[in-house]
Amino acid sequence: MWRDEERQGTLLMAVRRSAFILLAVLLLAGCDAGLSSTAGASITPAPTITSAHRDKTTVQYCVDDTGSYPRDDFRGANKLLAQNLVDAVTPNSDGLTLYTTLINSKTYDSSSTLDPFQIPAIAAYPSLPAPIPTPTEGNPISYAKEKQAAQAKNDDAIKAYNSQLASVKKQVEDLKQQVSSDTNRLVNLNPAVDRDATSVWGCLQLARTRFQQNPGAHYLIIASDMENNTSVDYTADFQSSQALKDVHVAVVYFYCSNARSCQSTTTQWQNIFTGSGAASVKFTDPAGSQSLKNLFG
Repeated sequence: MWRDEERQGTLLMAVRRSAFILLAVLLLAGCDAGLSSTAGASITPAPTITSAHRDKTTVQYCVDDTGSYPRDDFRGANKLLAQNLVDAVTPNSDGLTLYTTLINSKTYDSSSTLDPFQIPAIAAYPSLPAPIPTPTEGNPISYAKEKQAAQAKNDDAIKAYNSQLASVKKQVEDLKQQVSSDTNRLVNLNPAVDRDATSVWGCLQLARTRFQQNPGAHYLIIASDMENNTSVDYTADFQSSQALKDVHVAVVYFYCSNARSCQSTTTQWQNIFTGSGAASVKFTDPAGSQSLKNLFG
């Protein structure tokens, strides 16, 4: 009888002990749940944005200001270059300089070139920070604090990322407005027409000089009928010296009124450009030029 009562007492104590342990676990779990809920109120990162890198770029743009080149094409080419310049304001780029020169009887003279258009270097968009992993659950009391600390660090990293992303986006927007305003000089350009001579070679010589002075990517863009009629700027070493080595050449708003002479002119200048080391050469007529994009790579 006594042994039965002893066994019942022992069983009751075991039940009470188990109940106490279960209650303690539930209380700790409840505390942990409350802390985790607070720590889990993380900041949402802004969507990541990527932009291809562009090296430092120098562009020599020459537009025909002579009597043989239609004024509508002159204006159309200038608007095309202005839009491409605004579009070139992108993150992850090392800066761009555009020289604009009138093709006329004194192309090589400094009076025929506008003050350069500039796009400064722009940083790349930031990368999304790698999250600090949630600590491994160990001590029920210290785990909650460790988890909260890790979440706080992740929140700080995301705050910094969001702030950097917003800063670069604002820089791009502000620069686009500045460059767009500056291109009014190009869009509204309306010099007196030069009817004395057409020196396309003056444009090529300027390109050679400026590309030598400015390392990086090089683009030569010409809007003209390419009817050079003076040798004032011609030099015999232009091709042999590979004066346009690795340069990308584009003749836009290429005007010609006769199909046979058009082909002859195109072939003549393609041979000059490629013989001078150009990386690529492309001729585009006025109709096809209106929608050209990415002229600067």
